[in-house]
Amino acid sequence: MKNKESLLKVALLSTCFVSASLNAITGNIPEIAKAFPSLPLTTVELLMTIPSLFQMFGVLGGKGIAKGIGYKNTMLLGLLLCGVGGVLPIFWHPFALLMITRCMFGFGAGLMLSTILVLIVYFFEGQTRSTMIGLNRGISGLGSALATFTAGQLLRFGWNISFAVYFLAFLVLALFFFGVPNVRSVSARYASADEGKKQERPPFIKLLGLGLLMFVSVLLATMYVIKASTLITESGFGTAKEGSLAITWLSLGSFTAGLTYGKIRGKIGEISLSIFFLICAAGFLCGMFAKSLVPVWIGAFLLGYGYLGFMPFIQEQASRNYAAYGETATNLVLIFQSVGAFATPYLSSFFGLFTSELKIQFLITAICYGLMAVPAALVYRHKKGATQ
Repeated sequence: MKNKESLLKVALLSTCFVSASLNAITGNIPEIAKAFPSLPLTTVELLMTIPSLFQMFGVLGGKGIAKGIGYKNTMLLGLLLCGVGGVLPIFWHPFALLMITRCMFGFGAGLMLSTILVLIVYFFEGQTRSTMIGLNRGISGLGSALATFTAGQLLRFGWNISFAVYFLAFLVLALFFFGVPNVRSVSARYASADEGKKQERPPFIKLLGLGLLMFVSVLLATMYVIKASTLITESGFGTAKEGSLAITWLSLGSFTAGLTYGKIRGKIGEISLSIFFLICAAGFLCGMFAKSLVPVWIGAFLLGYGYLGFMPFIQEQASRNYAAYGETATNLVLIFQSVGAFATPYLSSFFGLFTSELKIQFLITAICYGLMAVPAALVYRHKKGATQ
């Protein structure tokens, strides 16, 4: 029985390695751009962000698909789409096909994202459930770091070979198939968990505001994700390989945040959102003042830490304060998260109207995070005063 439960935990958490590898090839943007010299850099960068848009569609459609084919099969479908969409660019690489395969990957990752938490809630209770949710976040950061590092190492054999990192999806698919029982419906478990919470519904406009906060926060953070490699190559600090390592450091920051989020949240409470925003601002300032590789990597680590600090905070606010809306609250925030990541190249283009200097754009982003930390702190003070 214990072996079965251990296999179940490993199978569920292993899916994080696949969904978190969405940005694994982001550090390879300069090399991919060289393969398509006639295309604007913004268009090439869409290869990194368009999966986030289709991740949103996967989140939106995940619940309906799960009702039709079951939650286990929905996860298997997501893994299959990630595997096929991930490795096809190794063999065929017209730009239009690359776009299609990245959309496939994003949709598959969205199906996984909308299903994994449901399955954790279904299979586990109490402290075990909380631990699994925390591990889900932490392992996602670790998975992203390992996938990005591997893709960077594969880059020496050609930019298309770096997509071989996505063969991992097929291994996880096999593990999940044998390790997780079939789940057709979770309605009874959610009904008991939400009992007594459906009496009053907070104004939906407040939930939309929380979604908008997630959108802006992710929109700004993704600037570092897609621009760190460009900053390194344009500043002469290194090649795309070192750029890929910057994304690895960012992922390690996310991994660290995933492991420590619960303790920090428990110790400093609501003010943690302001702290996470300030950490993100510090990350961008490190990149802005960088004179060598190391500050860029430090900035990436800080940004990753702040990113996986504010993200679960906002998600937790949605699930806790808007439980009356059921899965809709969490899914809405996930959708805003995906759209924010997708829209980042356009934010860069907007900044480009004022300055073409990437370091100045980093400074603007840091200022935006600093400004966001102020109202977050004021909300904390208001809530603290109301409880005293």
